[in-house]
Amino acid sequence: MPWRTIKGEAKISAIVKHLISRQRELKILIEGTKETLKARVLKLSRIPSEEGEEAQLVIQRLGPERDNELIRPASEVWLEFIVQKKFCKCKTVCIGPAYHEGDFVLLLAFPSSVLVHEERREERISLDMLEPVSVRLTVGKAPNERKAYDLTVLDYSPRGLGLLVTENAFDLLEELNVGDRIRDLLVYSTWAVAKVHGKVVHKTELLAGDHKGCFMLGIKSRELIADGIISKR
Repeated sequence: MPWRTIKGEAKISAIVKHLISRQRELKILIEGTKETLKARVLKLSRIPSEEGEEAQLVIQRLGPERDNELIRPASEVWLEFIVQKKFCKCKTVCIGPAYHEGDFVLLLAFPSSVLVHEERREERISLDMLEPVSVRLTVGKAPNERKAYDLTVLDYSPRGLGLLVTENAFDLLEELNVGDRIRDLLVYSTWAVAKVHGKVVHKTELLAGDHKGCFMLGIKSRELIADGIISKR
């Protein structure tokens, strides 16, 4: 069975963010048992460490409750999931239970790699199969005034990206005007990171839905369209 290995924190983080944004279910297999458990990733957390920061996966507390007794601190587990119709799996370690937003959760170590199944060697994952998940943009003229923002991709089409601006990033809307050009946008897709330039085409308040009161920031980039990173819905 042919497998391709994806490494690098940025690429794996993009995969995790895709699972979170799409609320994709994980299958959890604990080494040494025959049980298959199911849960979802709730958050990608970062905590201080001796090296600076350490990434961790926050997953749902398992149900029924007896399943939580099967996965203990230091347990080695395999996670299986589907992304872009590709079967993926990765190995990690359970750190232990924690308390998050009023409920108990489980913490898993950030995986060092993700294995992607490919049916045929020539079926490589190409740019036109990528799906944008989030964007990091930096604004500010003076070096000491520059600030980075990580925004979720709420919508995308052959015309560009629609980025979700929540309340904690409303100051970005004051920094940018329609027509402004933004250099060095980092577009995180499911499998890779691309650096492109873009142009602000609209700032639209969302009046209904789950993100009511937030804004959508419309970005157009010829590089994105030309490179085929944005796929038509």
